[in-house]
Amino acid sequence: MNAPELDFSLLLTQSGIMKRNGTPSWLLCFLYVVGLVSNCSSVVQMAQLADKDALLKAMFQPWKLAQYTLSRFFTKGFAWTTFAQKRVERLQQDPLTVLAGGDVVNLDDTHSAHPFAKRLPFLSWLYDHSTKAYVWATNLVVLQAVLKSGLEYPLLYRIWHKPETKGEGLTKIDLAKQMLLMLR
Repeated sequence: MNAPELDFSLLLTQSGIMKRNGTPSWLLCFLYVVGLVSNCSSVVQMAQLADKDALLKAMFQPWKLAQYTLSRFFTKGFAWTTFAQKRVERLQQDPLTVLAGGDVVNLDDTHSAHPFAKRLPFLSWLYDHSTKAYVWATNLVVLQAVLKSGLEYPLLYRIWHKPETKGEGLTKIDLAKQMLLMLR
């Protein structure tokens, strides 16, 4: 019997992430990844890429892909935790990606600077220890699998929200504990 394949469309659907303007959610997610790898800085550029690239054009041919399809795709809340948990469960069913003795689960937090986005709710002024300066950024707390085979892949992540009052809200350690318990 073959190892189970990661059915991205099923995982998205099980998490409540459905089609947008008739375009399947897995296809929109794929375009986001291709757009990011291609250094597209906006959903307008991603939509243009889908209209210019021969392979993407064939993939999106049945649907009219417009900027609003991409920009409105992530505007409502989805069960991202459910999606992440189901994705990790599927990865643990595959012999190539299953965590085993000697593998490592890496825990880290990282800043992603967004100097021009001022209204995104998860951005704040954060101190960057590497540059010794404050940056307008998001702070991701990430669990990553590092297998003995050399394969590395993300397991879970959480966006840390800087509390308005120091000492309130969840800490990065709290988020890490939640993810480690979910992984266990």
